Amino acid sequence: MPPPPELCRDLLVDILTRLPPDDPGCLFRASLVCTAWRALLTSPEFARHYREVHRTPPLLGFFENHDTVTPWFAPSSPAASPFPPLFPDRRALHVLDSRHGLVLLSNPIRITENDHAVSLIVWDPVGRRQWESFPPPDFASTILCDVGVVVCAADDCDHLGCHGSPFLVGYVGTDYRSAHASVFSSETNSWSPVVSCPHPDVEILRGQPKPLVGNAVYFICEYHPDESFILCFDLFSRKLSKFDGPPIHHYKYALMKTEEGVLGCASMEGSRLCLWSTETGPDGAVAWMESRVIDLHKLLSSNSFLHVIGFEDRAGVYYLTADYGVATVDLKSGQVNKMSIIHSNIVPYTSFYTPDQAVEVAQQGRWEEVGDKEEEADEEVEQQVEKAVQELFTKGSKALKDEDFVGAEDCKRRILEIRVAHHGKLSPKCRSAYHNYGCALLQKPLPNQDSVKSTTTQSNTERDIVEDLDLAWKMLHVARPISEKSPGSTTEKYKLFAALARVSVERGDMNYSLIACFKALANMEHLLEPDYRHIINQKPTHTFCLRVAVQDWRCKGYLIVHVTCRGPEKGQSSFVG
Repeated sequence: MPPPPELCRDLLVDILTRLPPDDPGCLFRASLVCTAWRALLTSPEFARHYREVHRTPPLLGFFENHDTVTPWFAPSSPAASPFPPLFPDRRALHVLDSRHGLVLLSNPIRITENDHAVSLIVWDPVGRRQWESFPPPDFASTILCDVGVVVCAADDCDHLGCHGSPFLVGYVGTDYRSAHASVFSSETNSWSPVVSCPHPDVEILRGQPKPLVGNAVYFICEYHPDESFILCFDLFSRKLSKFDGPPIHHYKYALMKTEEGVLGCASMEGSRLCLWSTETGPDGAVAWMESRVIDLHKLLSSNSFLHVIGFEDRAGVYYLTADYGVATVDLKSGQVNKMSIIHSNIVPYTSFYTPDQAVEVAQQGRWEEVGDKEEEADEEVEQQVEKAVQELFTKGSKALKDEDFVGAEDCKRRILEIRVAHHGKLSPKCRSAYHNYGCALLQKPLPNQDSVKSTTTQSNTERDIVEDLDLAWKMLHVARPISEKSPGSTTEKYKLFAALARVSVERGDMNYSLIACFKALANMEHLLEPDYRHIINQKPTHTFCLRVAVQDWRCKGYLIVHVTCRGPEKGQSSFVG
């Protein structure tokens, strides 16, 4: 039988171009169909055509900054393909900004007990390149609060695929007396002279949107608990100026670029989204005007406490925090997506990710290339660290024995902080600390329903439970890749995946719970083979895994072993499906 005729190239391009850009895995899976498809999908011509058709870079997910763990990348939707790169290295990084496919991170460095410095890392996750430099020392060493932005600096760039283009880094900080700023250019490989804007008691706010309007970036600064102003930094003229913000409390609005291309802001009043824009007079004075009010009552739950935390101007999507976490609101389509994100300190990442970018050879940056340089502590410091950890471990074990779960959780958290500060966030020596802290969060008892009387108290309690589960899930997921790098199957891997299965069930994610159960049981099989009866004698969490595993055909072999060796659990039918 002759093979079916091949599709003409134009028709094939038209079909493949319709694959959604917010799920880059579709293109990668299509490239595995045959050699001809792979050649097409990895060609720069197709990638350029694909970006021009879709125009708007898709939201691939969010970077979440957290005080305890390394920044976390959360995909924009459960159906989206996992974002391939993780982070440049294992240091204590903080995501400052993301724009034009680039991510700006800060890396605090402790020089002495009283002296601290910071290095800035520009990371291209898709192009898998990174650069590092230190801000000018004449003001960086005195900065108490800092923010930064990264932008593509290529002339006439449409910012659809500017990976590898020159970039600018704007770094702004305050020292309670003045605001200071400087710009790094990747083309000249140098920082501009520092410019300042004096203001008493000024503090620049981190974790706030930093819109780029023309050549200028805007930040919110506060100088009293209820007083704030807007700081404007022009990245090309290198001018730093300030003006009054809108007549709204600064914790209740987020700066944004409006559809008209001017500076604006958004705030929530109940279920109403209030949009403001600016007008600049002949004398340069900036005036704020409320331009539009949109009622989101029909789109969002009426009893949710809403707060605007960001806006994506090219996609027209607003980011809101609510009682249940973070949600995206697309006013054009009327769609609301609830994200699996609890913390509001997030940085959206938008970029096209096509197969041609995966085959490019990584180029070395013009900044100092980042390396994974983990210096070994001297023996005396190591002994002090281990002594502190052992004391907390003993204290936590006693608290657990006394059913003081809050105290036990606090001890496990402090152990993790010590390990991370000494070894780095992704060091193998931190694996057990992440695992133990995650399990400690799972051991906290649920509050007595009778004691939760008011609606507000119940809402706060439910949010605390969700946050604990979310943090436990992240702790265990940080421990997972560290553990998987160690060869062979170990009891620690079994316990880790069993804990992941449990927390996934608590969070309502049955799909991942089944995957974790399968991996836990597979590890136990390799450990105790050929005497399967020993699997049943491993009491911690094995019964939980077996009960969940009944829903997955891959685990049926373990269920048969369980019933054959031990018989059904008390009160449970002998028929397991």
